[in-house]
Amino acid sequence: MKIKNLILLVLAVVAVACSENDRSGFAIVVDKNTFKEAKNEIDAYSESVEKQGLKTFIIVDKWFNPDSVRIALKSLYESGNNKLEGCVFIGDIPVPMIRGAQHMATAFKMDEDRYPMNRSSIPSDRFYEDFDLKFDFIQQDEKDSLLFYYRLSPESSQELSPDIYSGRIKPNNTEEKYGQIKSYLKKVVTYKENPVGVDQILFFTGHGYNSESMLTWMDEKVTLSQQFGYLASQKNLINYFNFTTDTHVKFRLLSELKRKDLDLAFLHHHGGIEAQYLNGTPETSANAEAIENIKYYLRSKLRDAKESGKDLNETKQYYHEWMGIPVEWFEGSFDKEQIIADSTFNSNLDIYPEDLVGYNSNARFIQFDACFNGSFQKDKFMSSNYIFNDGNTITVQANSVNVLQDKWPGEMNGLLGLGLRVGFWNKMSCSIETHLIGDPTLSFVSPDKNLDLNKLITSKTDDINFWKKQLESPYPDVQALALRMIYNVNKSGSSDLFLEVFEKSPYNSVRAEAFKILSFCRDKNFITAVNLGINDNYEYIQRISASYMLKSGDKSHIPFLIDALFQNTKGKRVLYQLKDAIGMFDKQDLLDELEKQIGQKEYLLDPSETRRGIEKLILNSTGSTDRYIADLSSDEATEKSLYNDIRLFRNKPAHSKLPELITFIDTVTSPKVKQAGIEMLGWFNYSTKRESISPFCDQLINNPEIPEGCRQEAIKTKNRIN
Repeated sequence: MKIKNLILLVLAVVAVACSENDRSGFAIVVDKNTFKEAKNEIDAYSESVEKQGLKTFIIVDKWFNPDSVRIALKSLYESGNNKLEGCVFIGDIPVPMIRGAQHMATAFKMDEDRYPMNRSSIPSDRFYEDFDLKFDFIQQDEKDSLLFYYRLSPESSQELSPDIYSGRIKPNNTEEKYGQIKSYLKKVVTYKENPVGVDQILFFTGHGYNSESMLTWMDEKVTLSQQFGYLASQKNLINYFNFTTDTHVKFRLLSELKRKDLDLAFLHHHGGIEAQYLNGTPETSANAEAIENIKYYLRSKLRDAKESGKDLNETKQYYHEWMGIPVEWFEGSFDKEQIIADSTFNSNLDIYPEDLVGYNSNARFIQFDACFNGSFQKDKFMSSNYIFNDGNTITVQANSVNVLQDKWPGEMNGLLGLGLRVGFWNKMSCSIETHLIGDPTLSFVSPDKNLDLNKLITSKTDDINFWKKQLESPYPDVQALALRMIYNVNKSGSSDLFLEVFEKSPYNSVRAEAFKILSFCRDKNFITAVNLGINDNYEYIQRISASYMLKSGDKSHIPFLIDALFQNTKGKRVLYQLKDAIGMFDKQDLLDELEKQIGQKEYLLDPSETRRGIEKLILNSTGSTDRYIADLSSDEATEKSLYNDIRLFRNKPAHSKLPELITFIDTVTSPKVKQAGIEMLGWFNYSTKRESISPFCDQLINNPEIPEGCRQEAIKTKNRIN
């Protein structure tokens, strides 16, 4: 792709109480049509950002080229003066569609060979933010000129570490989009003239999220209370409800989000590109209501059968025999009034764009911890509806593809209330799919006038002694920030300190941050933290510890894993992760540990039954792994089956079977399967047995006879493992 220079238009500088060169830079990237239509509003926005102490640069993207925009941003970042801290993309700025980087996503695992590029690529502005990443251009989309496809280069860094932050001001693609941008920018300027502090917070959980674990919800409330401890008072400042509150909870949620005193809203639910999924079929213990639920289900199935051209009598008979229900329960399936009633009931379970027509949300910042609500590559996407209205919502965080339920959405939330710009906050906790929609310079008034986190992050970046002192801060999330800043300077050299904080801190978010940083270190202290974490006071740490037992496979985890399975008080998501982890360990080691501990559990009411249950779990889980390994050497295996089987080990790193996996990859003749296998080895990056992978990669890299795609994949895997 040919790269052309951009025109930089530098706006007038507003005097601030610091030297000109000390001011951090902020870039406003706008397409030429939007700039023409909204120049006055963009100028006003720029001036309001400068009043926050930043120096602004306007980049008019006349060539519609992601590489050109990235070069301009990198140039400003590397400038000796006014080093860039962030940027915003206004209007139709090209969208990088990233391939070959699924290990940077929390959940996205779509087969890039099987599905079209527009579906199997990840829309991500990390392309613009992280200058250590290297990309190979593939092509511009043939139908949507806004989309540009890139593959993460094998020689690139294989970990996210954004240098700057960003946000997208992009309304749904309608004839009113320029007017919406102008109105939105006026709203932002108005807020910046009279910013507010955080004193009202809402969090919500939807149907099916985090396995509907009560412990997860309880511990989030506790953690938020610690993170926003400076809000502690008799007045209720942190409100919570979930999908069980109402059959149709969307009306309560939309009502809450309209409150003009609401500052932060953290929403955890499932989602789609144009949907927020909140409720499922109502649970009930009443017989009459349970029957109505079944009738509703049956009517929907009969309508589906008619649309598919299936025989309706056969469909009725199938459900009659399968569920043991009378065929009369299908009555009304095609009555006009019943169809309308069922349709209305179903649509009221969730939030759709039509629910937001004429609606004004007022929570100033909303986090959509949901799949696809931030799909800004689309002409229409759900989260944009919340900022482009006449309400007070300025910025939202949302995901461009699907997202893992077990990620940590609450990381450093308390810093938002202490005045940190949301761009900095997102930069420290983002994955490849997580983006800000709206103004990334949004900030709240801090209750501590002596604490300027935005200035400290940029001026004390490399001052490790300063950040060590902040470990005594009265604010838990300032301590968490200090841990991150120390790691950025000293990496695993401060591993002992991180473990000490993990063992001793009374704050959930501080311990969770220490644990996360230890996972970056991947050393002996990390293994210790995993073993300690399974019994941590914070359910999230228990959950993620169980996940890392699977990823690590260290033999020392086995006693802690078995002990956790005996416990009666583990949450649903923790048990889910533990059961996944079981299959990654040696069967006999697990059975031996089970036998060793069973006699020490005096609280068990039926030890024999408990032993049988855990033993069955061990045999089934390890047996599945053995079968997958056996399938790789089956005489009946096809290229398709081998390809699918080898990819299974990306999420299930069978540590004890690593020698067999390497041998298979080395000897398999199919280039497609070999490349998939090499890529799969990159998912062993936390494995305590990963030391054997790098030499194997070197062997492949130096082999002139292997296909080039396999050689490139070996380079990437080696970079991921090391």
